[in-house]
Amino acid sequence: MESPREIVRKAVETKDRLYIARALSLIEEGMYGEISDMIFSSPRAHIVGITGSPGVGKSTLINALISELRKRGKSVAVLAIDPSSPISGGALLGNRVRVRNLDEATFYRSISTPPERSLSLKAYLMIELLNTIGFDYILIETPGAGQVNVGISRVADTVVVVVQPLTGDDIQMLKAGIMEIGDIYVVNKSDLPQAELTAMHLRTIVGDTNRDGWHIPVIKTNAISGKGVAELVNAIEQHMLFLKNRNLYTARFRRRRMAIVEEYVSNAIYKTIHRYFSSARIRVEDTDLGNPLHTAMRVLHEVLATMCRASEGGSTAH
Repeated sequence: MESPREIVRKAVETKDRLYIARALSLIEEGMYGEISDMIFSSPRAHIVGITGSPGVGKSTLINALISELRKRGKSVAVLAIDPSSPISGGALLGNRVRVRNLDEATFYRSISTPPERSLSLKAYLMIELLNTIGFDYILIETPGAGQVNVGISRVADTVVVVVQPLTGDDIQMLKAGIMEIGDIYVVNKSDLPQAELTAMHLRTIVGDTNRDGWHIPVIKTNAISGKGVAELVNAIEQHMLFLKNRNLYTARFRRRRMAIVEEYVSNAIYKTIHRYFSSARIRVEDTDLGNPLHTAMRVLHEVLATMCRASEGGSTAH
């Protein structure tokens, strides 16, 4: 039976999709401690976040992007983020993306993330491993709802925001949301009415936005016919060169690594607090809950005091 380290080694060395899938499963199952020194490497892949509201055609656009990138000789990995059920923990959308264009240089994987969270630690680590394996591009698809749309800006080198033809009122609503995170904006389903008007409105909205000298493009695409997809890939490549020429690539790389540190620490703190709270819950349920906020503050004080005593005991033992 192959060890976790052997599985990761073969995934990196052979690029075999079966071994890549098994290596990612190790991370998904929480077995990343044993292989942590094998996950990380210097930046190799260009990481592209594809985000936007449900129904705008992100999945179809990703298929079209894969086809265009493969024409250019680039290898591609897709990581699709699914919101998980708060009850079962399983993915709500399931394998919603049917990536049709898989060959030996493409890989697809979906992973569930709690809908109230941004990207999970496991998702971050999967991205790092796919980078180490050596894919040219890693495409990350968000579910189109929740904090993950904003969280994608912490991990992606290039964020592509996808919209569909909208009314004027709909466009105004976009201003307060994901309109703040995109490096490239795409009006998909460009064959529909209002597509040109939507593109004009978006160009007006982002026209004055200057991100470190990058002028944000607005591109019309039809993911089904492929129209505009080559132009989108050109824009992604131009943004990649812009980041490298302005020495911004390293900053985004470090931002992604810092997000991993924050996610790991916050996970550990949450689990620790939850463990101590579970032991105090029986006592809480026997108390007066007329003012649950007062009860919560008392329990928090008890939990923090218990954690401090445990920490002091551990320090003494060492």
